[in-house]
Amino acid sequence: MIKVGIGLSRSKDLAQALPEAYRASLQKLQALKADFTIIAFTYDHAIDVDLMSALLRRNFKDIPHLGFSTWSAWTDSESFEGESGILMMSFLMPDVKRSFFKIHSVKEKAELWSSELIRKLQDAELTSSSTGTFLFAADGVHFKAGSGLEKLSEAFPKIQFLGFGNSYGIPQCCQVADAEVHSNSLMGVFFEGYESWSAILQHIEPEAQPIHINRMSENLVIEIDQKPAFYRLTEHLMETDDLPMMSQDEFRKRMGNLYLVEKSATTHLSPRVLGHSHRVIPLLGSEMTTGMVAVSEPVRLDYELSLGQKKKRYAEDRAIETLMQLKEKVPEPLALFVCASSTRARDQVRTKADLALLKEVFPKVPVFAVSSQTEFLNASNQHSAIVWAISD
Repeated sequence: MIKVGIGLSRSKDLAQALPEAYRASLQKLQALKADFTIIAFTYDHAIDVDLMSALLRRNFKDIPHLGFSTWSAWTDSESFEGESGILMMSFLMPDVKRSFFKIHSVKEKAELWSSELIRKLQDAELTSSSTGTFLFAADGVHFKAGSGLEKLSEAFPKIQFLGFGNSYGIPQCCQVADAEVHSNSLMGVFFEGYESWSAILQHIEPEAQPIHINRMSENLVIEIDQKPAFYRLTEHLMETDDLPMMSQDEFRKRMGNLYLVEKSATTHLSPRVLGHSHRVIPLLGSEMTTGMVAVSEPVRLDYELSLGQKKKRYAEDRAIETLMQLKEKVPEPLALFVCASSTRARDQVRTKADLALLKEVFPKVPVFAVSSQTEFLNASNQHSAIVWAISD
């Protein structure tokens, strides 16, 4: 029997905030002690790492816990952003076995940290037939999504890997596991045999047919589909949005909402995950005379590439569709764990925030939500949200 309780404290005094948020979560849990706790805290609480570690040992000496820094967090009725705050979700799950795993120096190549994590999971006697849910938080400054997560899914195809990079902030960007506070690391907890459902809500989606980049020099895209890159982007807008004639400046604004969408042909979502996983690459600008377009990040030419846009109907209407699919799988979750990218959470074009979307589909379900720099789920989703439906 699993139960969940969520508590929040806005106290600037960490010694007061930790027990206050914990007591609030226990009140919702209707219990005297939790079996496991997830803690989200703002940067100011992580400035003094030694103090945080000492207070965690004092307050959670025999309570397993996973924690991470964040810029903002919210529940059904309370929230904080850029101010002192601690959000805590406590669990009663006596029949679920939990194991903690820690990987340091995640700024090294993905092949190294993923191989190390695979080895540790194998040492814990997990195999390709093992089932469960693995929740992790990684240092958003150093951790980059990529082949590492693909290798994890290949090694353990029946385990659902849910992870995210917590928000930028040096030196406060950190993770916590059983009173140990680290930066430049990945910390996670594995719930053995606990199979759950999750969903990805995308903010930007691929449009029309995949494209082919024929010529590229460093960060400049020269030709797309054997046409000058700028011309091909213009053509995409005319075809998908049926735009009227307009000035060059106005048209450039339209192009500012165009992105490259990258998806591996071999990558598959973790089991029991709904939605689509892809990486979004912003375009930095274009040159009309040469036709070249600059991109913000390296592009994997061996991946499937498309052009996509940020539109309200993707962030809202299709999010509702995905959440309805999640509700079909889990009609009455105990709680929703949400990690929304800062880009998605702060978007001004949308008319509905993520909390409103969640409440439209799950009106009575408690929410534990954080806004992070970026999320990871088999691929990088800088403009998305991960929704984990916690069920019994």
